[in-house]
Amino acid sequence: MRRTLNNIKRQQLARRQRMFLITGFSAVIMAVLLIFYLTPLATKGGLANVWQETQAKEASTSDGGESLSLGFGGDVSFVLEAEDVTKTGGADHPWGAISGLILDYDLSVINLEGPICSTGEPNQDQTSISVKNEPSNLAGMAEAGIDAVNLADDHVMDYGSAGLQETQSFLKRNQIATFGAGVNRRLAAQPALLESLDGAKVAIVGLCDVAPDSYYAGDSSAGVCEADLESVAGIIQEARKSAPYVVAFFHWGESGSTEVTQRQRDLAHASAEAGADLVVGCHPDVIQGLEIWKGVPIIYSLGNMVFYPKDEQGKKAIFAGCHFDGGSLISLEIIPLHIESARPQTASGNEAQLILEQVAKSSPGVDLAIDPRTRIAYLNL
Repeated sequence: MRRTLNNIKRQQLARRQRMFLITGFSAVIMAVLLIFYLTPLATKGGLANVWQETQAKEASTSDGGESLSLGFGGDVSFVLEAEDVTKTGGADHPWGAISGLILDYDLSVINLEGPICSTGEPNQDQTSISVKNEPSNLAGMAEAGIDAVNLADDHVMDYGSAGLQETQSFLKRNQIATFGAGVNRRLAAQPALLESLDGAKVAIVGLCDVAPDSYYAGDSSAGVCEADLESVAGIIQEARKSAPYVVAFFHWGESGSTEVTQRQRDLAHASAEAGADLVVGCHPDVIQGLEIWKGVPIIYSLGNMVFYPKDEQGKKAIFAGCHFDGGSLISLEIIPLHIESARPQTASGNEAQLILEQVAKSSPGVDLAIDPRTRIAYLNL
């Protein structure tokens, strides 16, 4: 998956600067060769060709194109207080304090709570509030560096199949990949195949366990991918065919509860045993703990990200940074977040320490090392 246009240009510029420094000590012939190398990039039809050629050059010098960093944030929804924030501060305002963190990773992924649509009627099967995100908010999310969104949740069908289709169309226009929902069961289960600028690939599948029954995709009906214990293994194994790394992103658990349910554990364990390298989740709107199951890290709930918090617990969240190399997940970092007025920022000081201690306490048997200087928890695998 390509980064947003500005992110691609920024990373390409950095690479060209590094190349200039290296070749600057070479002879005139090397300078001529450098000019010869750069000229086609600027004249071959624009950004897509630049990106493809950059990938080809770097793949030849990387370790098989397998090194990849991936960031995960929780629920994002531009309604209630979040809608007021974007109306007064602009679409980029919710992301202003967090975009630097997002851009630290090759690729970043969140869960989008609710459709992005401008028309339609609320789905009568929704027993909670019906969520509708304004399309104008997408530009801020794309500019912040979000590459893909999970649509497998309990609100994306709040405005029916038309709302889902409009959502996917808007996201595609903003170069943001989607997964976890589709026009039928087969497409809803397909992974988003994301690719870094260095050519490393990861497949991410989205599964939901908390939606109204009518929200799940059928053989010929649109909806979200259902988290069914009988089908999880097949979905993971199919994703494994398309990329060396696989992540399962769940929408599950009980809203407002810091306790992990047995159902969550069963689904997570099934995913790990089927070959997922990492399992992440959200929906509870609060942080839940971590588990290592047969060598696979499980983050049961990231909490919220850009969201209207229901209470003080809902203002606490985590961002997960994952590093893959050599065919496996090698390290994981947990960054504490504080959400105020639907605007996340990295937590600091005593608050950051308390959030990380809460995560550690909720993760028995998981050896999290909290750095007292950075207030980041690390898990080496």
